[in-house]
Amino acid sequence: MDSDVAGAMRARRSSCALSCAAPSRDVMLMKSMFLALLFLFSAGHVHAADAPALPRAWTEIGVTVGMPYAQAKALLLKAGWVAAAPDNAGEPSFAAHPEVDCGQGWDAICSAGFSRRNEAYGLVLTPTDDGNLRVQGVF
Repeated sequence: MDSDVAGAMRARRSSCALSCAAPSRDVMLMKSMFLALLFLFSAGHVHAADAPALPRAWTEIGVTVGMPYAQAKALLLKAGWVAAAPDNAGEPSFAAHPEVDCGQGWDAICSAGFSRRNEAYGLVLTPTDDGNLRVQGVF
């Protein structure tokens, strides 16, 4: 009986050596990349979902998320909002919109500030592939 138990344990150890081995480096790299992408996409989704709604005064004049910035800017200026100068020094990021300030890097955003009386808001803007801007949110 002891030899049967010892034989079973040897068989278990030899089969475990094949299936219980540590994952290869390639598998671990793929898992790491998958998790990084998962976190990246889920973080972006949460960020967009947590963005504050546009001010009521802006939605009443027709400013909406996703609209071209040039159109939103025209609506805001017509309603008495004043574009604020950006904090940066140097050449503007967009010649047609000198009030727009853009960050640097892969996930940088652009923004433009507007004020009227005692209210001030910043628009979060997304550059498009054709060189324009779209309204993404407010801060």
